[in-house]
Amino acid sequence: MKKLYLIISFLIIDLLFSQLFLLNILEKDLIKANKESYENRIFNRDYNYTFKKQVSFTSHYEGNIYNIKTNDLGFRDNKIKPINRNKKFSIIIGDSFVEGVGLNYDDTIVGMLNKDLENDKFRFLNAGVASYSSYIYLKKIKNIITKNNDLNIKEIIIFLDKSDVLDDERYLDRPNFFNNTKGKFINQRKEDFFNDLKEYSFWRFYTKQTISGKIIKLCTDQIENFFSNINKRKFIAKKLNKNFFQVTKFEIKSIKSINNKPHIKNFYLGELWEEKTKKNIKFSIENLNELKIFLDKKNINLFVVLYPWSFEIDNSEIRKRYLDFIVPLLKKNDIKYISTYDDFLKGNIYKNIGKSYLYNDIHFNKYGNEIIVNNLIKNLDK
Repeated sequence: MKKLYLIISFLIIDLLFSQLFLLNILEKDLIKANKESYENRIFNRDYNYTFKKQVSFTSHYEGNIYNIKTNDLGFRDNKIKPINRNKKFSIIIGDSFVEGVGLNYDDTIVGMLNKDLENDKFRFLNAGVASYSSYIYLKKIKNIITKNNDLNIKEIIIFLDKSDVLDDERYLDRPNFFNNTKGKFINQRKEDFFNDLKEYSFWRFYTKQTISGKIIKLCTDQIENFFSNINKRKFIAKKLNKNFFQVTKFEIKSIKSINNKPHIKNFYLGELWEEKTKKNIKFSIENLNELKIFLDKKNINLFVVLYPWSFEIDNSEIRKRYLDFIVPLLKKNDIKYISTYDDFLKGNIYKNIGKSYLYNDIHFNKYGNEIIVNNLIKNLDK
């Protein structure tokens, strides 16, 4: 009985000390980044949401805390100041891949393009924001061009993403304007404090709300990852006909990326592909075609960039199904496109995936963005 009292006393002291002091100190930067990111992503009546104009703030993605600065258009940029409107611009728009989640500006696609190609007369602009999709590309680009007649725009480059088929479902009724449904920032750990207790999720509560619980969770995760990596090493060794000990860390890392976001992968399989995805891709093409008609009248070129998620690099059937469906639709509507797929399929695909994507994620890292940028430079020159 005495041991039980000691354990209970320890847990109570640990909980109080963790909540009042330690966790607030350890998670200070994380909470700040989440709060600033939430508050600087603002509602927009014309295209739903965007960044605040001319601000600098920290953001957080999958353990990475990074800085975001915006210009006077509310686009992510390397400085907080108005753009030089004497230049000619190429505007790149997409979702989180173009925004560059988890990366500082210089490591994003637009940041790298500007490093290589910006000069006194020309510059790339980044209009991308996480969770954008084809209908928002249409609405935002039309709005920006209409309200900024002094912008000299050479071309619009759209990065069409696999998640667009899901994100576009919110806009199938083609709303002309949007309503502000954004609430106040919520500290998720504090919100989970009572939710986990209500749901009797004591293990989840313990590992989130106490220091000792977090330490135990960290240890169990390391043990779990150790055995999981053994299985991944076996899988890769068999797949590539390699010795178990010859499998590299990049090849092991690739499996984590391939298995990430399975709900998106499901949209490109079986019934979902036939019942929803094909219809939603057609919706995307309709939006792109409407935008092309608008841009043609203003003598602005439109390009669409197709790029792979890691599960497509691993699965040739899904890759072929998607490309065989979307490419003819683009050609039918006379929409120019650039495919970057082949660049990721050369040589050892598992090594390519492991080197090109953020750890345990579907977004490109700096190396993956370099592959995209090299392809764009080559094809845009043509």
